[in-house]
Amino acid sequence: MIMNQNQILFHSGNCLNLKKPYPRECRLCIQFCPHGAINEIKNIDQSKCTECGVCMTVCPSDGFVDRDMDNLGKYLLEGDRITLHCPLAKPEGYEISCLGMLDRDVWTTIMLLADLKQVNILTGDCGSCDDRQACAVSVALLKELLQEWKDHPQIKIEIMPWEGDSPEKGDLNNEARNQGLAGWREKGKTQIKNIFPGLEAEVTYHTPKSRQWFAKSLQMNPDKKIPYKAVKANENCTSCGVCTKICPQEALQQIQKEGKNRLIYEPSKCVQCNRCVEICGPEALRFEYVDFSYRFLTGKILLIETIAKYCAKCGKQIFHNAEPQLCMACAAQDPDLKGVLY
Repeated sequence: MIMNQNQILFHSGNCLNLKKPYPRECRLCIQFCPHGAINEIKNIDQSKCTECGVCMTVCPSDGFVDRDMDNLGKYLLEGDRITLHCPLAKPEGYEISCLGMLDRDVWTTIMLLADLKQVNILTGDCGSCDDRQACAVSVALLKELLQEWKDHPQIKIEIMPWEGDSPEKGDLNNEARNQGLAGWREKGKTQIKNIFPGLEAEVTYHTPKSRQWFAKSLQMNPDKKIPYKAVKANENCTSCGVCTKICPQEALQQIQKEGKNRLIYEPSKCVQCNRCVEICGPEALRFEYVDFSYRFLTGKILLIETIAKYCAKCGKQIFHNAEPQLCMACAAQDPDLKGVLY
């Protein structure tokens, strides 16, 4: 369902809950919304929504997006310099609704581009802003990234509240400030509808916008390696394949060849929803930061290779490491083994 009057859209086809059913549904957007503006069926209460963007930041797969997302991506990747500011900051550069809309991949993109161009981020007084909780979520992701990325490029974040009247009447940002933040919200919605009517339609795509920007910015420096939160596997893996079946992004695949099971991982598709880790009975999977280049981010990685095992009695393939190697049916026929292997 699309919320036509809001700057934030819900793209149902991108929602992980609708891509592939899972016993424990993702509710991050509902849990993190500081204003209680999102209900259980993902409708946005416009009287409560401040368009802080935290629903975008915590959603792994672009279930929630900003109408102006494509234009923000063009500005980041194609401009000579980057200056982002919130509605309460000095109007220089590109206005975003709040720092709360910047997820880990956007921050990574900005950090990578800081090697190539000047980057400035201007904020108002976040401490007194109604959206400070959303901003805190985004800043926490930035701090986590900086902790892992020891030699990260420098970006400049300044508290620079907007003051005074606008120098030019008619400019969207300046006129909005003359009428207050509420006036900016309403005028922004109207103008964006007129300028970007195509963004009204629901669009379903596999790779989140911010991940696409991340990949493009890393491609500009193909030899550079940066920390990326990726799946890793250990020897506990039994090649059961449950993780590949539960992955809503098809980021995991199992290939059997020459008597071996190979678990293949495509990092660019992975949105770190953690479902594979949660569903793994033998606890063979985990997420951790790994140094990735563009080639690894966009390629296919062999996580683990195991030898296919078969029941010693009937020859059916089995997926456990215990001895003796028997399937459930054959083990059930032996009273000494019943309840031990399964």
